[in-house]
Amino acid sequence: MAQPKITIITCTLNSAKTLRANLESVKSQTYKDFEQLFIDGGSVDETVKIIKGYYEQPRLIISQAKGLYDAFNKGLRYASGQVIGFLHSDDVFFDNNALARIAKAFEDNNIDYYCSKMIIYDGKLRSIFAELGTVPHQQTLRDQLYSTTYFAHPTYYCKQEIIKQVGDFDLAYQVASDIDWLYRLEKVTSNFYFDANPLVKFRGEGGSSASNYFRGLREEFAIRLKNEKPSFALYFIYSYHYLRRLVRFILEKLKLYKLVFYARKLLFKLRIN
Repeated sequence: MAQPKITIITCTLNSAKTLRANLESVKSQTYKDFEQLFIDGGSVDETVKIIKGYYEQPRLIISQAKGLYDAFNKGLRYASGQVIGFLHSDDVFFDNNALARIAKAFEDNNIDYYCSKMIIYDGKLRSIFAELGTVPHQQTLRDQLYSTTYFAHPTYYCKQEIIKQVGDFDLAYQVASDIDWLYRLEKVTSNFYFDANPLVKFRGEGGSSASNYFRGLREEFAIRLKNEKPSFALYFIYSYHYLRRLVRFILEKLKLYKLVFYARKLLFKLRIN
């Protein structure tokens, strides 16, 4: 396809603390045929003011949402690009050529979606301590002991017509609906391009997700059982991750965030060596 118009969906809710870095990242892209679509859940800080400071006429939808995935669904309905993806309000593109790489992948290849790696940083985007995203269907047991799935949904950019076939994010899943959606995407099409270059810098501040650890793991496991044959390996992988998350949950409850950070950084180094 010719170089596509790309829609970047950014969901916001009192996101003033990190939003400027997100906007600078988008505005500095070398590829200019894009729109950034904002779905705001009713921010009471300076979020909306900041958006209007970067865009004279922003595509801004202010609407109460039933969680993040409901906001995602609203974004998909309002997106006008031929290719659509997500960039969270506290994340940034890895470099200034991120959108250019996406556009070139669609221009040069007969694909329905693009995917890549996502690098996880500390809250100040200074130090790397994790990485997500591998080539679809090529995840090894070692990969799965590092991360339960190969998906990194902020790196997935899909054709609009394919998204319509996949449908909305399922709100029955409160934490792992993105994983369910991506499995459904892969049932619709297998035409993808995997970019070995990282696409997104993701903020992974300690303590922010502890309350969702076990719900997320249960939902992920249920989704995988729905899409894969049960096996000893699958049960072993999730038992291992349950113990990992239990240790992390305890450490974060004890406010030992630095220990969590260094443990994750060590696992990252072991994985890439």
